[in-house]
Amino acid sequence: MFYISDSQKKVLTVWALIGLIIFLLVVLIAIVSPKQKNIKEEEKITADNSNLVINRSRYYTVKNAITKYYSYVNMEDYNSVLNILDKKYKEENNIEINNIKDFLTDTKLDISYQSKVMCLKDMKDGIYTFVIEGEEISANTGVSIKEKYYEITLDGNKTIFWLKPIDKAFYKEVCNG
Repeated sequence: MFYISDSQKKVLTVWALIGLIIFLLVVLIAIVSPKQKNIKEEEKITADNSNLVINRSRYYTVKNAITKYYSYVNMEDYNSVLNILDKKYKEENNIEINNIKDFLTDTKLDISYQSKVMCLKDMKDGIYTFVIEGEEISANTGVSIKEKYYEITLDGNKTIFWLKPIDKAFYKEVCNG
C-alpha cells in the first residue's frame, strides 16, 4: 500500500483543515448574509417614480427595432415594412402594399432614426410597449429631416415586435409631458 511519512501526514492535515475552514466560511456567509429580493426585470426598466427607460438592454432592443424598420424603408422592402407595422394601425389607415408609400417619409435620401427619449407605456405577460421621441436624419449628411414619434411593442414570448407612428401629444401624455 501507500506509505505516508509523518511530515506528509501533517501537510495533508493542514490542507484538509484549510479546506474545511474555507467551506465553513462560505456556508456561514451564505446563511448570515441578507437574502436578496428577486427583483423582476419589469421593476428595473424605468427610473423610480418615472416611466423613462433606463435599462440599456431594453433601450437598445427598441432602438434596433426602429433601425430595422428604417433599413426596410431604405431598401424599399415594403412587404417587410407591412409586417412590422402594427396590425390595428394598418386597419385604421387601410394600409396595403399598393399604398404603403403614402404613409412613409417622402424623401429620396436614405434615412435613419435618432432616438432621444424612450418611455415605458405598458407591460404585461412578457409584452412591453414603449413610446419614443426622436428624429429622422439623413443617413448621408446627418441633417435632421423631421421629428418623429413611435410606439413600439416587443413581444418577448414570440421574439417579435411591431410599431406604429404616433403624434407628439400622445407621446407627451405617456411620457408625462
